[in-house]
Amino acid sequence: MDFALLKSFIAVAEEKSFSSAAKNLFISQQTLSKQIAKLEEDLGTTLFIRSRPLALTPDGGHLLPIAKEILQLKQQFEESSSRSFSGAHYIHLGIEHTIARAILPRVLPAFLREHPDTFLKLSEESPDVMQKSISYDGVDLVIGSLGSVPEKFEAIPLCKKEQLLVVPKELMAALAGDRLRELRERFSVSADLSFFEKAPFIKIPRQSSGGRALNSYLKYYDINPRFVCELTNIENAFQLANAGLGVFIYARVFWDMLSPELQQDYLKNIYIFPLPYLPDIEDVCAYYNREVGLHGMTQELFEAVRAFFEEYKRGGQIN
Repeated sequence: MDFALLKSFIAVAEEKSFSSAAKNLFISQQTLSKQIAKLEEDLGTTLFIRSRPLALTPDGGHLLPIAKEILQLKQQFEESSSRSFSGAHYIHLGIEHTIARAILPRVLPAFLREHPDTFLKLSEESPDVMQKSISYDGVDLVIGSLGSVPEKFEAIPLCKKEQLLVVPKELMAALAGDRLRELRERFSVSADLSFFEKAPFIKIPRQSSGGRALNSYLKYYDINPRFVCELTNIENAFQLANAGLGVFIYARVFWDMLSPELQQDYLKNIYIFPLPYLPDIEDVCAYYNREVGLHGMTQELFEAVRAFFEEYKRGGQIN
């Protein structure tokens, strides 16, 4: 049995659409159609009624829970077989790549020292990819920003994702003129983004959590700035702001995780101003499949991550 065919079958059955399932699986619709046709050929039956929305045949409905059970058993076998080289416990963690950079060095070393018989597999992806991984790739737990909670998922907020405005000092001086000191003091409490509408902006794609935060602020202030470039990597965008290219919106949690020495080095070139918190900005949260739940070392890791964020919220910064 080709397990990839079962994975594709489950995706189509749950999405009730070849096109939606193909996007979730990151393959072409043509490839997915061929996979389903191959599975139907192997089983000697028709699995879908090609209607809108797509529907399962009686045989397809019978196969769906069996296919899920087969993939769960496959995952259990892979986890147990890993014990021969990785220890007694196996965790598959999905984590948003920028969140990973901020928290993993502060959580994983201590956790793995306390649990030396645990093997941890990490998938570092964007939030959208992570949502699909927990459904189809055997990810036990996801840490990251979540725009909306998918059906069957349990989401637990870990901290608010407050935002900062990164402004190159030379740019700020040019915009403020002889009001520089006055505006620095005022914006140190809360920046007024409308003041920077004529400044060059660095953009993050709309489909990312950083891009959605940027769009929320542009809508809130009702401004339409000039973008000079777009990057998918938040840290590279921050470095370009530090180099003087333009202003950039950056999550406070990422700034707070930098060492004081590195912060002081950056502050030679940039100003960091807090932005007002908007309720539609996504939280950092943990989420998992409610039907599967959290067990064993996965539950232990979740508690370690939650404890880290509780300490962060109490102190505002961890170094």
